[in-house]
Amino acid sequence: MKAIISSLNFSPGHLSHTIAYAKLFREIGYDVFLWLHKEYKRMIKDIEFPIIWYPEESIGNTDIILFVNVSTINHKYAQILKRKGSKVIYLYHEPWESFRQYLKEGIKQALKATIAHFFSVRLLKNSDLVIVPSKYALNLYKNKDIKYNENVLMIPLLFDDELDEEVDITKKQYFSYIGHAVKGHAFDVYIELIKHIYKQGVDMKFQIATRTDLSRLLKKDKILQEMIEKEILKIAHGRPLPNSEINRAYKESFCIWNVYRRSTQSGVLPKAYMFGTPVIASNIGSFPEFVEAGKTGEIVYLPLNFDMTLDQIIKIKKDLENYSQRSRQFFLETFYYEVYLKIFKEIINIDHA
Repeated sequence: MKAIISSLNFSPGHLSHTIAYAKLFREIGYDVFLWLHKEYKRMIKDIEFPIIWYPEESIGNTDIILFVNVSTINHKYAQILKRKGSKVIYLYHEPWESFRQYLKEGIKQALKATIAHFFSVRLLKNSDLVIVPSKYALNLYKNKDIKYNENVLMIPLLFDDELDEEVDITKKQYFSYIGHAVKGHAFDVYIELIKHIYKQGVDMKFQIATRTDLSRLLKKDKILQEMIEKEILKIAHGRPLPNSEINRAYKESFCIWNVYRRSTQSGVLPKAYMFGTPVIASNIGSFPEFVEAGKTGEIVYLPLNFDMTLDQIIKIKKDLENYSQRSRQFFLETFYYEVYLKIFKEIINIDHA
């Protein structure tokens, strides 16, 4: 039996899900191939699965194909493969909310979300199963998208376990922002918060790891320049970061920023937990499902009270050993792909008695 795990739209953050699902399908008996956009070539090293590069190579027939993210051409291949008898699964990250909601992040994001939804709907109509990543996302789906496909299941974003050594909390020194530096993730608030903490004279270091180019911000912000010069702020930006560099950022962090303005589920949160790193998160979207206040992180409210938020961050830092242990355990119980082997055997009608 053959399974293809596909990402035809280059998005570095989705590579981890691609590998996790590839391992899951391999463990339930499939010969697994990855079908990836050629832009992934620059960030992939030592992948243990055969790769078919889009658009340079064709995929042939397959029993199952799983699309891990939205693209403008997924639905076309889904239609072709379904006619050949393939089962199509769509990992639908962000069911539609409303244009007004997306507009809060700016007109560019609203238009981007509208286009993404247009092409998602076309794939939904051609899918045998839709997977959404949280209860919050499932509720959104039932409100707006279920008319396109009623066969929907909630499974959190899946990951392989990339921790290659014991968690060492003595190496965790940064309060970090990891991921796209965008309004929806309240990057602007993170910047103001760390500058506030710095001006208060608090003994704390900060880290930003993002493919977003921050050159313009750094050129004009004297305080950030000073923080960098004093090695209080560490920044990697303006390029796709290899997985090894991203993982190092998680390992070196004692707390990760998840204070987003909108989220159906953050892929940053599971990776933080993977490396035993707690989060500070907003009370919106799916975060209340995945953040145990006082155990895996703390919940805060926008607009932030900076002093109260600082108290929460210090609380995490002082009790890091307990927060770290519970975060790591939460990852293994909730986001590790092996937890879902039995469910997927049932989904695709395989009996490995």
